[in-house]
Amino acid sequence: MKKIFTKISLCVAVCILFSWACNKSNPTTINPQTSTLSYVLANGSQTTIFHSAVVKAGLDTVFNSPAIFTLLVPNDQACTQSGFSQSVIDGFTMDQARAWVLYQTYAGTALPFESFIGKIEEKLVMADGDSVFISGDSNRTFVNGYQFLNSELAASNGVMLALQNVLLPPTKNLAQLISTDTSLSFLTEAILLATPVPDTLRNTLATGGPFTFLAPVNDAFRSQGYTMPADLTAVSPDSLRSMILLSMIPSRLFSYDIADSSSYKTVNDSTLFFSNPGFQPAVRLLGDSTYSNIITLNIMATNGVLFKIDSLLVR
Repeated sequence: MKKIFTKISLCVAVCILFSWACNKSNPTTINPQTSTLSYVLANGSQTTIFHSAVVKAGLDTVFNSPAIFTLLVPNDQACTQSGFSQSVIDGFTMDQARAWVLYQTYAGTALPFESFIGKIEEKLVMADGDSVFISGDSNRTFVNGYQFLNSELAASNGVMLALQNVLLPPTKNLAQLISTDTSLSFLTEAILLATPVPDTLRNTLATGGPFTFLAPVNDAFRSQGYTMPADLTAVSPDSLRSMILLSMIPSRLFSYDIADSSSYKTVNDSTLFFSNPGFQPAVRLLGDSTYSNIITLNIMATNGVLFKIDSLLVR
């Protein structure tokens, strides 16, 4: 949607950096020429939770070595708000802590924010083998649907970039996201009924992509007179298939990638037009005057991104 950014003042930015890096007793002990990532994490005032996970994972010695890393670090507040309080980390096994930290670790290169300027869903394979997707401009940087804080800190063996949320790798493909979401029960049934070949669309949503999928919630079907998913058996399979294909864009898009008044082709060569009037993002089929409101953004799947909409996209 339309990118809106209010610049953080130099004073605030300095304060954020200071709070990240400061030693609890003596902030002057951190030197970017000699202090390793492990040392900075251990002595930062806002990295206690992340550092405890690093220690539990046995990675503190790794981040103290000459090897170069980019760490995407959620501060303590971000960890707690994302459901990863200190007590949760304390309950991790070593393997759980390792997986949690490594998905937020890029090995081999120090990547400051400026390296992402002009990138759109730049794919980085993280140290656990899963991928993150980063977009950026001169003011903002995003990863997996979340915005970074405008704060980075150099160490002798890499760089730390501040996250507003904990990053977790997606575990479900688009088909699984839809079929396990009770607010998408009608859509699940529509996908199953959309022949000519049984399961074709479900298989595509499971193994194809990446796609951006605009998923109509149950109330979108109810507003058309369907009271339960089984009612969709009265609809022609071709109509159901057309509706689903109209909702599939053949690329991975997060909300910040989609500019106001932009348009995208779907997999069946239709055109979707996006609007952001300032309070509610929406989408419509080009040539149609009725918009569907986008009510849930940026649900990441292994093969794309899912948005939820409040009405059907139909010809």
